[in-house]
Amino acid sequence: MAGVVPGQPLVPGLDFSSKPYGKLAKRFENDVAEARRVIEEKLPVLAQLEALVSVAFGTNPPLFVDARAPGSPAKLLDSPPEDGAEPDSHVTIQPASIVQFAQGHLEPRFGLFKDAYLYDTAMRKETIPLAIKFADLLTPQGPPAEAKMVGPEALARLPVPTEDIAQVKRDIKEFGYGFVKNALTPAQVAILRKAVEEQAAGERKAGIAKMDSGPDAGSGPNQRLWVLTNKGDEFLDLLNHPLIDEIVPWLIGDHALLHAYAANIARPGNIPMQMHTDQVAIQPPIRDVVFGVNIMFCLTDMRASNGATRVIPGSHLGHVAPADIFSTEDTIAAEAPAGTAFVFESRIWHGTGANTLAPGSPDSERPAILMFFMRSFIRSQENYPLSLRPDVAPKLSKRQRKFLGFCATGAVGGQDGDIREGVYFDRREDCPGTIRAPHEPCMSGYTNGD
Repeated sequence: MAGVVPGQPLVPGLDFSSKPYGKLAKRFENDVAEARRVIEEKLPVLAQLEALVSVAFGTNPPLFVDARAPGSPAKLLDSPPEDGAEPDSHVTIQPASIVQFAQGHLEPRFGLFKDAYLYDTAMRKETIPLAIKFADLLTPQGPPAEAKMVGPEALARLPVPTEDIAQVKRDIKEFGYGFVKNALTPAQVAILRKAVEEQAAGERKAGIAKMDSGPDAGSGPNQRLWVLTNKGDEFLDLLNHPLIDEIVPWLIGDHALLHAYAANIARPGNIPMQMHTDQVAIQPPIRDVVFGVNIMFCLTDMRASNGATRVIPGSHLGHVAPADIFSTEDTIAAEAPAGTAFVFESRIWHGTGANTLAPGSPDSERPAILMFFMRSFIRSQENYPLSLRPDVAPKLSKRQRKFLGFCATGAVGGQDGDIREGVYFDRREDCPGTIRAPHEPCMSGYTNGD
């Protein structure tokens, strides 16, 4: 799958390498040919680019899509145009992604920029909308409607922090997000903030900190604490918050799993996160079903100046997307006081904002805890059976174990074939392995245990 070369056979006689199909060595070459065919087929609609775009597949020499002639189909060139014009945008991409765009199997923004999810992109900012438009034009449905700020009438009733859970739910339905006021008391904020800040300092001192929002991978001032289940009893206790029971089943069903559990500290000098939805794992992209919900606990006042999450209100509905995911134009800052829970569903376009405060100034660090739940049949971002520490597992309550996937739903999440709903499992070292006995012809009277 996905270009992974098969390993050496373990059993003589079960070597399948002589089969005439599935040759991975030729896959890239075949993908290049298919991607070229897709672009050629789409040349009439690519005329909408009204620009010159170079498209490179890996280290291959680029192709050139020339759509500069008004009223004419675009042309596909194997070499730079004779007039020597510099391309208006350069796209370097795997050819398989071009094919998947055309099949509707891959969302263009994710396909183009998934390697720049937590740090800056190398593409020149002014060329990004054109690159996105090129990819959108390859899809079966064409470019989505642009996600824009809501009109004045809706703007006047944007969500504000409230203790009325029914209003929060109405806000989520209409705008894609809402605020739960006083979800944490000041004392609880202090406990959790201390845990986050001390854990962050400990990971930095140990040289294992996960930094982001810089110019390249692993760099930047922001810091994320992943797998909070491993990082203190405070974070296990937070999984008992009743807001989970009020919001998660209402939006995505009773068997939702904890897709990711992390803290995010936005610090001065960060690069704003690209605008994205939290359904990027759902490929092909599906916009008419909500698959997840995020609960962000604010551990300080969240303001535009300290990197509050930017959102496009109402962008959870319909086939909409920003024309430029690296721009915060037409977004607002999700501002709220410490102790608020900022709740947003997985289809809304959002991203960590720029922290423009001076280092060391009051509240210049913006810590928050994010619980992200997804429907039970979606593979979790965090693979908890691999990452959960052995010393933490015995502490987990049934509730916490269910969130982490150690409970079957009646269809998935079982162990050794047992998928009965509500059955809990722990890691076993004694699952049946190879047990062989001489075969006997089928006869009446077979028993289990002979």
